[in-house]
Amino acid sequence: MLAELLVVFFLIGILTAFIAPVASKLIRRSEDLAACAAARQIITLARLEAVRRSTNVVVEISRGPDGRIRLKAFQDRANDATVPLPADEAAAAGNNVQDTGTFATSPATDEPTLADVSLSYVHFWKQGGTADDLGDAVHFDTYGGNAGLTDRIVFLPSGGIAPPEDGGSGPSTTSGGRGVYFADWSGKNYFRVTVASDLSGKGRLDKYVDGRGYVTDGWTWN
Repeated sequence: MLAELLVVFFLIGILTAFIAPVASKLIRRSEDLAACAAARQIITLARLEAVRRSTNVVVEISRGPDGRIRLKAFQDRANDATVPLPADEAAAAGNNVQDTGTFATSPATDEPTLADVSLSYVHFWKQGGTADDLGDAVHFDTYGGNAGLTDRIVFLPSGGIAPPEDGGSGPSTTSGGRGVYFADWSGKNYFRVTVASDLSGKGRLDKYVDGRGYVTDGWTWN
């Protein structure tokens, strides 16, 4: 009887050794897919809303109080349909900052939040960098000569984006450029959500591949 139990435990141990890595990979893949889908969804929504509303829509990227990656899209103009806009609203329109509680007719004319999502199980993380380093992992910085406007994507009514002006926020390459860089909790899979074209404003998902850098296709899950 004891010998039979030992054989059973031995077989269970063998199966566990084989199954555990596969299960871990499947879990990471599921979590990564959810995060990538959410990130691309909010970028797509912001672009469509900018066109639909004929106004700028900004996606602000931050690390929330709970430590998760937070993507918030807001309309960069008050809701007052008056033409021309009152002076306080005209000054706030297109400044790439969400203005609330500042207008004569607030809150009715505050700039509204259109979407607000947090990504679970992933971290700001550029390959070769440090986990949770927002400065290294988000490169959509400087607008209108204002270096204080960082970590935001500005979609225009045309469907394109306002090009970020910081040197590190230029068009994406295999090694860097503008994008939101993140990875799963284990640092096995590294991704970048970027906007490839100023004119089209369409989001793109890249993955880091050893020897190739961040690429759009030809990659597998780790």
